[in-house]
Amino acid sequence: MKIGILGAGAMGSLVGAHAKKGGAEVYFIDVFEEHMKAITEHGLIMELEREAEPQIVFVDGAVTSGAEVGLCDVVIVLAKCGDIATAVKTNQVLFGEDTIVIGLQNGVGSEEILSEFFDGDHLGIGLLKASANILAPGRILGAPRFFNSPKGIYFAPINTTTPLLSKFEELANILTEGGMLAECTEDVEFYIWDKLCTNVMVNGIAALLHVANEDSNNHPDGWLLMRELARETCEVGQARGLDMPLERYWRERPADHVYDRSQVKTFHYVSALFDSVQHRTTEIDYLNGAVVKEGKKHGIPTPYNETVWRLVRLMQDNYDNKYKPWEG
Repeated sequence: MKIGILGAGAMGSLVGAHAKKGGAEVYFIDVFEEHMKAITEHGLIMELEREAEPQIVFVDGAVTSGAEVGLCDVVIVLAKCGDIATAVKTNQVLFGEDTIVIGLQNGVGSEEILSEFFDGDHLGIGLLKASANILAPGRILGAPRFFNSPKGIYFAPINTTTPLLSKFEELANILTEGGMLAECTEDVEFYIWDKLCTNVMVNGIAALLHVANEDSNNHPDGWLLMRELARETCEVGQARGLDMPLERYWRERPADHVYDRSQVKTFHYVSALFDSVQHRTTEIDYLNGAVVKEGKKHGIPTPYNETVWRLVRLMQDNYDNKYKPWEG
């Protein structure tokens, strides 16, 4: 199976490397030229949680244009939602009449964008219960699945009766064989909203405050804010028919809870924080913004999510206007 990873940043590299380890022919396509060059010359260096030694994986190509790859059996789209349309339009050579395309973005919204280019027989959506960060060009730190998740990837075709279903199932087998447990499941909408709830609780806060998840969710004000963000998301999810009780995502802290930062072994810094620090557009429109949009459809107020969403958008539009005291 020939697989193209369209958007081979941290998460794309993690997924693609495990597909390669599972026996597939794998190509990375990403505009980050330095990252692609390092992988071509030295392989992808992966430092994985719970593994003592880094792994080096050589894929079949790491390029900046799909023209150097050609037609693929599978294209996994891991460009951010705001970049999907451009990525697809500029890499049409990857897609043929039998190619399946799977979007694995954070949040809600990639299906609507990708549906402009691909029909339900060829298109799948899903999510990653995994994490990764780029440490340097050609080097990532990641976990192929969250410690509390049975699988690292869940996905499904839009049309569950597609004649191409076997390709989706083969991809799941390849990733699992490569060490990144994957499942082609009809419950993908639940898994997407399940992860969405977790993301809306932390990503916007991290983007605004530049703190690790552990710092915000162990502060009493942060913890209570997260509760309200989760509560609104659960109410919207339940209106969509999903089993999302608030208790699954938020629990009362003991009254005597004390946070000792020195005892934390690993700090989790989400992608929205890195986007904010580097003055890039975050995925907030597809996270908290998606909750607001869906809430309006169902008549459910979402003031906490709307506030975080609007604050992050305000921050993004004023990156160049930030006060710099050293400039007088």
